[in-house]
Amino acid sequence: MNYKLLALYIVIVIAAQFVSWYQSNSLILWDWLKDNYIPIVVCSSPFVGLGFAYATKVGYEVLGSLWAVRFSAFSIGYLVFIFLAWYHLGEDPFSLKNIITSILCFALLGIQIFWK
Repeated sequence: MNYKLLALYIVIVIAAQFVSWYQSNSLILWDWLKDNYIPIVVCSSPFVGLGFAYATKVGYEVLGSLWAVRFSAFSIGYLVFIFLAWYHLGEDPFSLKNIITSILCFALLGIQIFWK
């Protein structure tokens, strides 16, 4: 397995998930965006779309399966969501439900990366 390519895939997915999270949740975070969210979404959407598209290409090349790309991107996205919801909204990342779900995400990632 090409671990440099795997690292690139993970970094791209994390970056795209971060921007996507802010697109979806910024209306909750900042009042001034309630009247200005359309230009923000229009300007950032190409970057999110290109990020996910390129991540899919790289992920498929390194993982060898579109299912592996799907499950790993989902898991990474869930972990990014937990962090950003805690950081911005103070939501508890250490509730039993979040801990179990995080363990499942890491399990999904491990299966998709290391199980051939």
